[in-house]
Amino acid sequence: MKKIVVLLFVLLIALMACAPRVWYKPGATSNQRDLDLRACRYEAEARFAEQVPPLSEFRVCVDVPWGAPQELELKVRDAAGEAVRRQYEDYHSDFVGSYIHDCMTRKGYLLVEEK
Repeated sequence: MKKIVVLLFVLLIALMACAPRVWYKPGATSNQRDLDLRACRYEAEARFAEQVPPLSEFRVCVDVPWGAPQELELKVRDAAGEAVRRQYEDYHSDFVGSYIHDCMTRKGYLLVEEK
């Protein structure tokens, strides 16, 4: 019985940690918040485009041992290309998210749990 109570308590804490978070600024309407958030996202995307070359400009070079079957070589190259694409998308997401956070904070917003 104690194990079930402990398990439910841990589950409750885990669910609380996943509560949605929203930007809040005293006196700001939800429309103003949405406009500010949209402006920050636009700035973030523009900065990313200025500072990071597009994915199409990245080249993946893979050394495959001599004598490896061509089918294996193609699979290795595809896997490497996919890994680079995922890393690029992760970097983009982190860059934009961080910029938006800083931008909204500069505008006076706080990121709070939604009630």
